[in-house]
Amino acid sequence: MKLEYGTKSLEYDGSGTASATKVTLVNSNGAIVPILLPADKISLSNTELFELALEALYQENFPQRAEKEKFNQVEAQLKQNKEIATKVEQATVENKENLYAVSTITEVLSAVVVSQNGGMPTFAYVKVANFIKPLVKSTRYGNGDIVAMPYPFETNAKWPKGTQTIFMFQMRANEGFTWKDQSLSDMLQQGVLTVVMPRID
Repeated sequence: MKLEYGTKSLEYDGSGTASATKVTLVNSNGAIVPILLPADKISLSNTELFELALEALYQENFPQRAEKEKFNQVEAQLKQNKEIATKVEQATVENKENLYAVSTITEVLSAVVVSQNGGMPTFAYVKVANFIKPLVKSTRYGNGDIVAMPYPFETNAKWPKGTQTIFMFQMRANEGFTWKDQSLSDMLQQGVLTVVMPRID
């Protein structure tokens, strides 16, 4: 018995208030199946009303099967959520690996810059300087740690103030320095930092 959408109408209670949306399902054999839905559903399209009416009919006549289908839907959703969570976790692991790789590359490049006799060529130096992390507030630095910050002086015409520049911490091996927004110029004057300059032609 294939049911099709027939008609829709509003049902009213004794006080004249709309109490339900009546959807009539019909078939080619002349069967008429009235289904009552909430009154506010009257504005839905015929297709939507047909689907809601079938669902209501289904729930009423096959409650256990309907319950099982709902459970299956929930189970499928949980499975999908688990798959998404696994993908996110995998992406997080890959990101950590990438961050570790980037950090390692930065350390290697920094070591190359510092060890270059006569300084690294400017074009290469600028790329490395933009790759190195800046000072981070409340971070404790040790001897040999490298950061990149804007050049604080106006004394070098070939290296203007504000140019991203590499600085290296200089102190005894067992000492440390916590950056608390001190100015670069003060840190340089105190001997905590030294400037690692490129080869400026």
